[in-house]
Amino acid sequence: MTKMTPQVRCQGRSNCFACGLRHEMVCSDVSLDDLIDFHAGIEDFDYEHGSAIYHMGAPMEAVYCVRGGAVKMVRYDPAGEQRIVRVLKTGDVAGIESAFAEKFEHTAIAVGRVRACRIPISYFRKFVSDHGGLQMRLLRKSQEALREAETWLSQLMGGTTPARTRMARLFLRLRAVEGGDKIHRFSLEDIAAIIGITPETASRVISDFVRQGILVKGGNSYATRFFRGDIPALEKIAQEV
Repeated sequence: MTKMTPQVRCQGRSNCFACGLRHEMVCSDVSLDDLIDFHAGIEDFDYEHGSAIYHMGAPMEAVYCVRGGAVKMVRYDPAGEQRIVRVLKTGDVAGIESAFAEKFEHTAIAVGRVRACRIPISYFRKFVSDHGGLQMRLLRKSQEALREAETWLSQLMGGTTPARTRMARLFLRLRAVEGGDKIHRFSLEDIAAIIGITPETASRVISDFVRQGILVKGGNSYATRFFRGDIPALEKIAQEV
């Protein structure tokens, strides 16, 4: 059976003034008056599961504010092997590390359904240069991205830490909302690649968590599936060594 290409749909121009998530976005420190000209060039996009928002090495043409769903950031080595270096969630900006470069440094792929605002890079760079508050916000976002990448290297990947411990740490970082119990549900292959184990080991650990009631599966398709997690239990396991 022919595999369908994931769909990408433009939902029209964004309305920054009516955005319920504006306080979480990179432009949250900018007044509504200052947004009048800026938001005219921003468009809303919906990405189905597996859609590429942009590709590593492609010309840098826009940044994307994630308004819903999760985005995996992938780098490819010279042999073509992929490595997931971090995951973006609501309020994060895809492409921010490349905002002042010529090409994208990663491939950004939707996990589940993703909604994002596409900001043309010419708009974004001009707005940053004109607004000191946005410059500071951008710096904070860049620092957060760096810390997240360092955390993935130190807490999730390889080493002698048990797979069960690293899995719990990963699920805590994949919560859809900070402090909530809904967890973005990645494929076994993605989870295995992130924490450096085989898909079979990933399957076994997740099955154990489900059997113990630590994870409860929800959703009925790749686009909508998720876990509900027993957060205290995951936090306890995450401390095991």
